[in-house]
Amino acid sequence: MKYEGVSKKVVHALKYHGYKRVVERLAVPLMLQAVGKGRFDAVVPVPLHRSRLRKRGFNQAELLARGVAGRMKATVSDTLEVVRSTRDQVELSAAQRRANVVGAYAATEPLRGKLLLVDDVFTTGATMSACAATLHKAGAKEVHALSLCRTC
Repeated sequence: MKYEGVSKKVVHALKYHGYKRVVERLAVPLMLQAVGKGRFDAVVPVPLHRSRLRKRGFNQAELLARGVAGRMKATVSDTLEVVRSTRDQVELSAAQRRANVVGAYAATEPLRGKLLLVDDVFTTGATMSACAATLHKAGAKEVHALSLCRTC
């Protein structure tokens, strides 16, 4: 769904105000519609750097990934981690976003199979691309991306 109007308010309610009820009530059902009958070996949330996680208290992508995985009867893989802090991408151009996330992610263990990478908002694809490349290097056969909203 497009990141505007009500959908933008839903993401902000979750991300900045901790309104986690929107995950199971609204976000997960919408995300599952986009996935259809897809089968995945694991669902992988886009990780947050520990300083952002500490500040926010939760990772909204992880909540979404756990909700989607639960309904799909898939496992959640927490093997993707942030290895260096990045700037907040809200004010960055597409080129700056790509440069910002280069080398920012690593896998903590080898991966296999078909993975579903989950984030809250897809803007330029820089974060998803960097995470997917990391997952491929760690051994994933396929990486599919799913976000609650998109800006484009």
